[in-house]
Amino acid sequence: MNGSTWKKWDLHIHTPMTHLNGAGFQCAISDYVSKLAAEELDLIGVTNYFYFKENELEIVRDEIRTQTHRITVLGNVEFRIVQQNNGGEWINVHVVFSEKLTTTQINTILSSMPITNTSPDGRVVYCSETSMQANGVRPDQAVVDFKILNAHLSGHLQRGTDYLIGICPNGYGGFRPDVRDGRSVAIALELEKIGDFIFGSTDRDRTFFLNSSRFPNAKERPVFKCSDSHRLEDVGSQYSWIKARPTFEGLRQLLIEPEARVQIEDDFIERTFAKPRFKSITANGSIIAGQPLKFDDTTIELNPNMAAIIGGRGTGKSILLDSIRSKFRHDPLGTNQARQINTEQFSLVLDQGNGSLLSFNDVSNSYDYLHVSQGDIQSVSQNPEQLSKEIKKMLGLTSDAFNPVTTSVVEDALAKYRAFIGYWSTSDERGNRINTDTYQNAIIADYQGLIATLTSAENQGLIDQYQANVAQVSKLTTYLSKSAQIQALFTQQIDPINTTINEHNQSEFSATTIPSIDYHAAIAAIEANDLLARGQIAALNLSNQGIVTAFQSQGITQDISSLLGKVAEYQRNIEAAHEKLREIAARTAEYHQSIQGRCQLSDLHKAYLENNASAITTAFNSLLTENTAWTAEQNELVKEILSDISIFGAIYFNKEKFFSLLLSKLNGGKFRETVTQTSIQRLQAMFPINTYKDFYRLISNEEMIVLSPDKTVTLEGFCWETEYFNQGGRFELLDFLYLPQNIQTYLHANAEFLYKDKTVTQLSVGQRGTFYVCLKLATDPFGSPFIFDQPEDDLDNDFIMNKLVPIFRKIKKYRQVIIVTHNANLVVNSDAEQIIIAKNDNETLTYQSGSVEDGSVNDPSSIRGQICNILEGGGHAFWLRERKYGLNDR
Repeated sequence: MNGSTWKKWDLHIHTPMTHLNGAGFQCAISDYVSKLAAEELDLIGVTNYFYFKENELEIVRDEIRTQTHRITVLGNVEFRIVQQNNGGEWINVHVVFSEKLTTTQINTILSSMPITNTSPDGRVVYCSETSMQANGVRPDQAVVDFKILNAHLSGHLQRGTDYLIGICPNGYGGFRPDVRDGRSVAIALELEKIGDFIFGSTDRDRTFFLNSSRFPNAKERPVFKCSDSHRLEDVGSQYSWIKARPTFEGLRQLLIEPEARVQIEDDFIERTFAKPRFKSITANGSIIAGQPLKFDDTTIELNPNMAAIIGGRGTGKSILLDSIRSKFRHDPLGTNQARQINTEQFSLVLDQGNGSLLSFNDVSNSYDYLHVSQGDIQSVSQNPEQLSKEIKKMLGLTSDAFNPVTTSVVEDALAKYRAFIGYWSTSDERGNRINTDTYQNAIIADYQGLIATLTSAENQGLIDQYQANVAQVSKLTTYLSKSAQIQALFTQQIDPINTTINEHNQSEFSATTIPSIDYHAAIAAIEANDLLARGQIAALNLSNQGIVTAFQSQGITQDISSLLGKVAEYQRNIEAAHEKLREIAARTAEYHQSIQGRCQLSDLHKAYLENNASAITTAFNSLLTENTAWTAEQNELVKEILSDISIFGAIYFNKEKFFSLLLSKLNGGKFRETVTQTSIQRLQAMFPINTYKDFYRLISNEEMIVLSPDKTVTLEGFCWETEYFNQGGRFELLDFLYLPQNIQTYLHANAEFLYKDKTVTQLSVGQRGTFYVCLKLATDPFGSPFIFDQPEDDLDNDFIMNKLVPIFRKIKKYRQVIIVTHNANLVVNSDAEQIIIAKNDNETLTYQSGSVEDGSVNDPSSIRGQICNILEGGGHAFWLRERKYGLNDR
């Protein structure tokens, strides 16, 4: 039993027993019933004129039971009234009786009502087969005064409980309400005031009678298309689509919901829109490990539109929804307490919208639907930053990482900077920094002095030549070393690139093969140059041997081997110092480039955040743009949901978090609290960073750090003020300020919003929750099921009554809605098609399913009665709703 679903009804259909059959039905009742079943009619209003044939309703019902069909039969007596329309035609009215009344009961009540016709001698004729035949009045001749008919029925039966009156607006027997002639309008108004529903045939009729402004205090009336069949072949030719239980009480429900529950054409949205939905739930056994609570063996068929689960405290309402959620990895908020649920046997069946079914019975299942559990809204709405993340997610904005190329450049710059600081700080055993020009020039001067002590007038020329040769050999040796490094880089860096290129070429999308990087020509050139360099070294070594011979030939008696060995050693040290100076110059240039490299992050990261902020604004504006794939109603619904909402992107600088983290990167002793200032205030005085623009000025190396009233430095200048740093030094600070993954902890693009022109800080938690739910619905309005556990816990009551109820009434046509609620208005005024009543009998959970039209409010075992007993204000909600349509005024 899955509540109210769309079925075919024909409230005006004759049978082979009709009084005016003539050449109409030429078939047995069995054939007639078979035709009803073949046409898939769920309810019929068996119609006859002024009275029924003896046991007419029971004969049809018995044959339906014999053929094991499920077709409800209501009695419909058609009367011709004395009031005529403008064309001089008699007007027909119909009285439809409850299925509780038998043919005999109906005929008996009518048999005491006088008709307008009289006997030949002027005596009163009554509305019965006996009286009319005795006085020669045929059913096609009879007429009755509408006022007498109405008074007679109300004197014997209860209007709305035992019978309802239908009227015809056009065609033969109609009163043509759209004609403006005075007499016709007067008759139309009188009939409408008494009639409950309309037998019509066109959208024009439907539109007219659903318009409550057609006359003062007019009420919307349901319009039914019927076959008025007098022949077997006409059965099923005309009908109405009805969303109600096939009962008289279901018919009564249509007076309350004349638009939403009645359709007279086949192509209405709920038949044509493919809507994925949970079709059924099957549950049995234990629910939480180690606890006695369990499901009774049950299967719940779910309504495709709206199901409301109600029950007292502890009856298993929310547990049913948590059990659904426990079967999916779906946990968008990361707060899913349903993970504690471990149902022994629990499964769901999903209809994908086209009749294809999927079964879910394991926590590893994946299905993207909207599920809001208890506490979800509060956990999000109390935290503005978390709410911003949820907004971006709902708008379909992924958390795109900052440009990885630029990030790599920054990381490389920081690594080179760190390497340079380490390089620059290297000291000898006496604590002298060795990688400075001063240190290396001192080395050169020292060794040049030593060489001078070995030089005399007689050996000056030979030593100079030897010294020059050694210097050249050192340079050539350095050259060969760099050649080897270059060759190593080819294999270390280019070979992996070529491997990646080869893998990329295997892709189905690589239509053109990317050529590998060929460095063989470079290797050949290096080897050729190295060969020449080795030749020069050999020549220089040979030259030096010649110098030794020259010393001997000139009769120089010094220890030539020791002398030249020292010259060679000193010269190599001099050349090493010169090479070091070149290295220092290169590393210093690299240091300045590393500063520039990290500073380029400023403009790029700022543009990145501004683009992210703009994307948020654009994404929200796109929600307000008409979607050509939707109907006008769908577009209007989304605009209605968003009517109080405005969302825009903004760059958010969390100043409090920034300075708290900044302090942890510095020597806190330099910022100790004073009588007048806290540590943070002292830090803020030195770092005047108040906006995100100030932050970008800081990392672009502008002079803005105030060391003293007369000294302002750049960030790089501050990094050399070593007393402000702990053991981690400047590197922790620079990582904090420059690495994008660190920046996002205090600086990012936020989704800001206004709800009813109030900012997030001005809204109550309930109002934030209301905003959250509206956006959830607007960003995914017409797709997967929507499950909402106790909306009233997190939302403003005003929103529930004036906005959520109307939204549910419209959106359920396009997506399945399942709620748990204690709020009678959500159940009754949202016109939930299915009511599921949860019960707990000694820790065993059971569920009873039905519709709001099931039973009487006075029957505590009926669905309506239980709604009144369980939900606060349930009876009042029913009373207000029915009063609106005049059902308890009569």
